[in-house]
Amino acid sequence: MAPKVFIFLPVHNRKEITRTFITSLLQQTFTNYHLVLIDDGSTDGTADMVTSLLPAATVITGTGDWWWGGSLQQGYNWICGQTLQEGDLVLIANDDVEFAPDYLQQGVDYMHTAPDTLLLSQAYSKQTGQLTDIGVVLDWRKLTFTPATNIADINCLSTRGLFLTAKALLATGGFRPALLPHYFSDYEFTLRAQRKGFKLTSDPRVRLLMNEETTGIHQLKGVSVWKYLKKIFSKRAVGNPVYYFVFIWLSCPAKYIPLNLCRVCVGFVKTFLQNSLA
Repeated sequence: MAPKVFIFLPVHNRKEITRTFITSLLQQTFTNYHLVLIDDGSTDGTADMVTSLLPAATVITGTGDWWWGGSLQQGYNWICGQTLQEGDLVLIANDDVEFAPDYLQQGVDYMHTAPDTLLLSQAYSKQTGQLTDIGVVLDWRKLTFTPATNIADINCLSTRGLFLTAKALLATGGFRPALLPHYFSDYEFTLRAQRKGFKLTSDPRVRLLMNEETTGIHQLKGVSVWKYLKKIFSKRAVGNPVYYFVFIWLSCPAKYIPLNLCRVCVGFVKTFLQNSLA
C-alpha cells in the first residue's frame, strides 16, 4: 500500500500564487495525498479558491499572527491527532513553488529507500532557471551560511519542499513559534532533527521551481534610521538580531555560543552605523 503524503501549505493572501501551486498539485501522477491548508488570516479568498479545486483539503484558519513557524506548528498539532500508517509522509511546502507531475512520486520513491532522511527538494529559480538551493552548509566556527554545492556537505535545510516521514516529524517535535516565529524556524527544526539522528539531504530527481521575487525583507539600505530599526526588528527581516540570538542559543554548539552572539552584536552595530551614515 502506498504511503499517504500529508502536505502542509501555509498561506496568507497570495491567492493567485497559491492557485499555481494547486495547479501543479492537481497534475500529480501520485494521488494519495492530503492537503492541509494553513491559512493564516487571508482576506483575498485563498481558502475558498483552494477548496473549490480540492474539496477534500483540510483548512486550518488563523488570524494573521502565526507566521511561518506558527503555521507549521499548527500543521504539527493537526498531524498529532491523526491515525497514521507506517511510512506516511509529510511534505512541507511554500506556496510560491511549482513542480512537475512526477514530483510527489519522486519524493515518495526516495523516502521509501531512506526513511530516516529529511529530503529537501532541489530548487531552481523560476526567473533564471538556475539551480538555487540544494541545502545549506552552516559553519558555526565562522557563523556562515553557505549554499551547498555538494550534497555530502549539507547540514541545514529550509522547508521549501521538505519531505520527511510523519514518524520523523513526531520524533523531532514541533516548531517554536514563540521564539522563532518566521526566519530560522526551519533551520532550527532541521538541525534538531539531525541531532536526533536523521540525515539531511537532497536529490536531483526531486526538484521544483521557486519564485525569487516573493521572499521577505533582505535589503534595508537607504531608509531612515527609524524605518531601519522598525524593519530590522520586524518578523519579516532576515537579519533580525533578536531571532539570530535565539537561533544561536537553541542550535549552536555550546563552545561557539559566546563568540557568535558577539558576532551578531558587532554585525548589527556596523550595519546600523552604515545605514545611518548612508
